[in-house]
Amino acid sequence: MRKQGFFLLLLVVSALQGCGDKDLSPEQKAYVDKLNTELAATKLEIDSAQQSASAFSGGIINLLATTRLEILKTNQELLEQRILSVESGSPVKVETLISAPDDTMANALLAEIETSKSQVASARAEASQYSGGLMQVLKLSVVATNEQTLAMLKQRYLIAKYGLNPASLSVAPANLITVNAPATTDPLNSDRLPPADGPLGLAGGLSKNLIERMTGETLQLSNEAQSLYTMTRAPKANESFERYALVISPTVGLCQIRAIGKTISTNGYGHQLKSSFEEIENALTNIYGKPTKLDILMPGSIWKEPNDWMMGLRQNDRTFMVDWSGSKASPLKNDLESIVMEARALGSDKGYFMLQYSFSNEPQCVAEQKSKAEGSL
Repeated sequence: MRKQGFFLLLLVVSALQGCGDKDLSPEQKAYVDKLNTELAATKLEIDSAQQSASAFSGGIINLLATTRLEILKTNQELLEQRILSVESGSPVKVETLISAPDDTMANALLAEIETSKSQVASARAEASQYSGGLMQVLKLSVVATNEQTLAMLKQRYLIAKYGLNPASLSVAPANLITVNAPATTDPLNSDRLPPADGPLGLAGGLSKNLIERMTGETLQLSNEAQSLYTMTRAPKANESFERYALVISPTVGLCQIRAIGKTISTNGYGHQLKSSFEEIENALTNIYGKPTKLDILMPGSIWKEPNDWMMGLRQNDRTFMVDWSGSKASPLKNDLESIVMEARALGSDKGYFMLQYSFSNEPQCVAEQKSKAEGSL
């Protein structure tokens, strides 16, 4: 009985394995062959993306590679589901499992893909010229950005070419862009990058383009001589701040962040301002250790009474600040050179604080600014 059952099971399995191909028409077989070719290429790209993600334990390159990997895995799932639906011969609902192919859009996307491939090759060639250091990291981040864009274009191409539909997925990823979706009015939001590992979701060396893709906001040039840009939101939001100023060098990337706090109503003693200041200070202390504190009033100042604290601050007679400084023996986290937070007054009853992060590449930014200033004389 056991032998008979075993042979019967083999017959059933063999029948199931063979029924799919037997029932396919020549057109369906050709269609499945094309899908399998796309699937094989996608799996190779997934292997490459996994290697890129594992080569970097953190930072912007790891984030870009991980996002690319998620897009490619979505591509794989879309292709596998379409192949399964054709080979099984099971009826499918047009509105949920397939959509109308769009050859015009597919051909347009194919041209974009070829351009993107050239950009990836060019970026890799530039990165290969550096053996290490900040410049290599910057060049590799450009490679990872272009590779992610290429994966997204390929996803859109597959959807258009084969009529694949992301609605067939059990969970549609947030970064999936469908062909039939209406055009976004903000192109920066269509390809949003995840935050980096660093203060406010930023990291030293990031380019203007990468920061814009993280925030979905176009940076505004505030001071060309200083390469100073402004924005209203950071990749990682913090309700204590309302705007940000970034020093972004065209060669070494982001080197300084200035976070401007919200206006705080307070009394002449500065109680409310001090309380909000110390809340941020304590949070930073948990991350970067104990800071150096400075709370002094200039000798001879007329604003010496306790209830004159805010006016002393307003007249620049008083300094209230904390700072963290790194060294070779004890460097700060996130490749930071220093952190400074300073309280400022807008009057006797209103004030705010400014938090400044300076990365280790700040000396290069300062040298560029100096060279630019001297070159104009």
